[in-house]
Amino acid sequence: MFKRAKTGTGATSSKGGSKGKSKDPPFRLLNREDRKTYDFLVSNKRQVKSTKFLHRESFASLGVLDGVQALFNNIGWGQFLHNRAATYVEPTLEFLTTFNPEEEAQTVTFQILGEKRSLPHRVVNALMGAPVDNLYYQQDPWPGNFNEHYFWQQIINEPQYSSSSSKASSIIHPCLRLAHRVLTCTIFSRSEVGQISKAELFFLWCMTRENGPRPDFASFFFTKCYNLTTMDKGDIFIGGLITLIASRPPLQLHLSTLPFKKASGSSSLDGNALRRMQLILDSVVGPMWILDNQPYLILPHEYIGSFEPTDPDQWIIPSDYTPPVDDEDDQFHPAQQFAEPQFHPA
Repeated sequence: MFKRAKTGTGATSSKGGSKGKSKDPPFRLLNREDRKTYDFLVSNKRQVKSTKFLHRESFASLGVLDGVQALFNNIGWGQFLHNRAATYVEPTLEFLTTFNPEEEAQTVTFQILGEKRSLPHRVVNALMGAPVDNLYYQQDPWPGNFNEHYFWQQIINEPQYSSSSSKASSIIHPCLRLAHRVLTCTIFSRSEVGQISKAELFFLWCMTRENGPRPDFASFFFTKCYNLTTMDKGDIFIGGLITLIASRPPLQLHLSTLPFKKASGSSSLDGNALRRMQLILDSVVGPMWILDNQPYLILPHEYIGSFEPTDPDQWIIPSDYTPPVDDEDDQFHPAQQFAEPQFHPA
C-alpha cells in the first residue's frame, strides 16, 4: 500500500493546485502538520457530496437487482449492497485530513470528533460487509490469468482495452454496467464516469469468476482516500463510507444527532439517479436501457433477470437482438411505442 508522510511534504509535492491557507477547519487538528492536507482537500472549491448507495427497490423494479447482487456475492461483498448512510461534510474532511494506514500492523489511525482513533483493517472490512480472509490486496500484482484486453472483448464485443479511452458506456449487459456504477459511486468515489480504470475492470473480472480473487475493501478504500488528499482534484463522494465507519461498532458515533452539515445530493442510486446519469430513459412501454448513448433494451426483461455472472455467453446481449429505433431519423423518441423484443436462444 502506502504510508502517509508524517511531515506532510510527501503529499504537498503533488498538490500544486493549492495556494496558501484556506479558512481554519471546522474541527481542531491534533497534529498541526495535517493542515496542509486539509488545505488541499478544500482547494479549488472542491465540495463534499453525498455518496450514492444502491437503492434496492429501484434496481428490483428494473429487473437487475438479482444479477447485480450475484456479481457482488461472487467476491464476498454481498452485504455491501445493503449499506446506506448520509454524508456529513465535517467528519468526512476530518477523517481524510488525518487518516494514516499502517501497512505492517494492518490498522488505520484517524481523527474524528476531535479524538484519535484506530481500527484494524479486518474490522473496517467486516463493518462494510466485505470479507476479511483470503483477500486480494490493492498492492498485490495482477493475477496471471487476468487479461484486461480479453475480458474487455468478452463484455463489449470489441478488442483492446485502454485505460485512457475505453468507456464504461460500452459495457453491454445492464447488470455488469450497474455493478460498475455502484463501485464508482462508493469505493472508487467518482461522479462523472467516462473511461473505466483497470482496477474497476479488475473488480468486474473478479465478479465473473468462480472462486476468483476477493478484493480487499480496506486497501482499495484507503488508497482512494490517499489519492483524494494528494492527487485527485474533483469533488469528494466517499463520505458515506466514512459515516459507516464512524457510526457502526466499535465506534458507534451518532453523527446524525450532531450539528454537522449534510452533503448535497441524494444518497440513493435510484431510478432518478440512473436517469440523470443517462443509464436509462423512459418510454411508453417502460424504462429503456441505454448503450453507447442509444436506447437498447426495455427493462425489466426476462433475459436480464436470469443473468448468470460466471457464464461468458450471458455477458452480452444475444447477437440476434436488434434494438428498436425510429425509422424516420434513427433517433429514439420517448413517446414511441415499441414492440417487446424477442430473443431466440441458440
